[in-house]
Order: sequence, then structure tokens, then C-alpha cells
Amino acid sequence: MVEYRTFRNTDPPKLLALWNSAALGRGAAQPGTVYAFEVSVFALPYFDPQGLIIAESNGQMVGFCHAGFGFTEDLSRLDATQGIICALLVASDHRRQGIGRELVQRATAYLHACGAGEVEFGQSKYRDPFYGGLYGGARPSGILESTPCMAEFLAAGGFKQTKGSTIYQRDLSTNRDPTNFRLIGIRRQTELLVGEDPRDPSYWWYTHFGNIESMRFRLVAKKTAQTVAAVTVIGLDHYVSRWRERPIGLVDIQVAEAFRGRGFGSALLIETMRRMRSEMSITLAEIHIPHANLMASTAVENAGFVAIENSFVYRRPDS
Repeated sequence: MVEYRTFRNTDPPKLLALWNSAALGRGAAQPGTVYAFEVSVFALPYFDPQGLIIAESNGQMVGFCHAGFGFTEDLSRLDATQGIICALLVASDHRRQGIGRELVQRATAYLHACGAGEVEFGQSKYRDPFYGGLYGGARPSGILESTPCMAEFLAAGGFKQTKGSTIYQRDLSTNRDPTNFRLIGIRRQTELLVGEDPRDPSYWWYTHFGNIESMRFRLVAKKTAQTVAAVTVIGLDHYVSRWRERPIGLVDIQVAEAFRGRGFGSALLIETMRRMRSEMSITLAEIHIPHANLMASTAVENAGFVAIENSFVYRRPDS
């Protein structure tokens, strides 16, 4: 008989063991210790034990579903009207028994009780409270196509795809960087600067990058010292054993409006990758671009990145 309950302080080792044994595909990291979950889940200031629903069979943990909330537009706090199913996992030998469906129903009920007017399945930009560095790769961006059984499960539950992202990667094991006359001109006009923090860090930034190693790269015009483009680089240490690479994730890329569509975004990525490869021996870089941002997709592709798969956020019409 399967029983359901909320999170207890003794659960983290069991959650880690279940996570690492559940065959979640390339998008799930393989952390070696519970500390990885502490950083990206349990130690976050808004973690609510009531939002993490556990399924047990004969005293053994066989599944869990974790619900959370997105952030306000100014990224200063959580927005309880934005309900997010952040994670769902059922042990492989307990699937197709209705456990996942029951977990989602209970998590959805929790979100509605907290004030959520809509519920999305899968995280997205600024609707990503948990599991950074543990699922999705560079950042949580919905449900990856490569996650086994999830698309089938969601379709059976009445969920429909809404927004999506393309996952790009670039092999940094070679020294070949894209180049053309425009990129050469931009390199002469700008310089790459690096710092640890953005100039005005938000609550979202502190909860996502405050406890991990990250670097903010800025492409600056030499004549005016104006920042024309910037990107944050994070280490993906928990993916080393999964991907057999030394990978990094690129997030929160921004290009000043006056410089968009002129190659500065590509130049920023190329220079950043050159620095990471030569100084830190990084072998792989990953970045996620929303499908709606065609300009960013072009910049990423011009910087030598190749699309490897897509991810999607889902929503059920009745939510």
C-alpha cells in the first residue's frame, strides 16, 4: 500500500538515493552527497516542507513531487499566484501504478491552497525556485525531451506544451573559435571584464547564485567603458560524472538594446568561452534559449553552439 506525506528532516539521504537511481536521463545530475540538495533545495529561505510530497510503499520512499512558486516581476520575492511543479520522480519499479498522478494532484492542491491561480509543470526563467544545477543542465528550463517517460505521462494527464527552450552546447576541447570581419572589429573595440556579482543583485540572484561559484563576464566598449553585453557563468560540477566532461552553464545573458543584432552577443560568448577554456580547462559549455527569442538563438549559433534538444513547460487547461 502506498502512503503519502510531506517532507521530514530525515528524508534528504533517501531523496538523494532515489534521485540517483531513477534513470532521469542526461538532464539530471548525479550528485555525490546530500549537500547538493541542501544548496539548491532545502537551505533556500522559501523552502516549505508542505510543498514536497513523498510517496512511500512499505516504509520505502518510491516517489516525490515538489511544488514551488515563481518570482515577482522585479525579482524581489516569490509570487504565490505562480504555481510551479518543479520536480516529479517515481522509482522505475513503481511506475504506471498511479503514484505520479496522485503526487501531482496533491502538489497542485497545495499550490492552489497557497493562492496560485495557475499551475505550470516544469520550471522556466524566473519561475525556477529549486533544483538549479541538479536538473536541466545550465538551468531548469521545463521538461527535457530526453527525460524518459515524462512526455507520455504528461499527455495522459491532460497537460499541453506551452513555452519551450532550445538547449545548446559547444565543445570547448578544440581551439577553433568562429570568426568573421564583424567579430574581429568588435574584438578590437571591446574588452572582456570579469567579476563575481552583478551591480544590482536581486533576491532571485542571491537565492540562485549566492551559495555557488559564479562569474559575471562583461563585454565593455574600450572608448566609453559602457557595458554592451554580459553573461553569468556557473559551474556544473554535479554533471561531471554524468557527461564525462568539465562543463559550465551560461545564464542570464543580456545585451544592451542599442547593441542587439550587431554581433556583440556572439562576441561576448566567444570571448568568454576562450577565457574559460584557456584558464580553467573547461571542455563543454551549455546555454538555454527560449524559442521566442530568435535574436538570441542567432547569436548563440554564430558563437559556435549547436542545438542538442528542446525542453517544454506544460499546463493543464483546467489549471
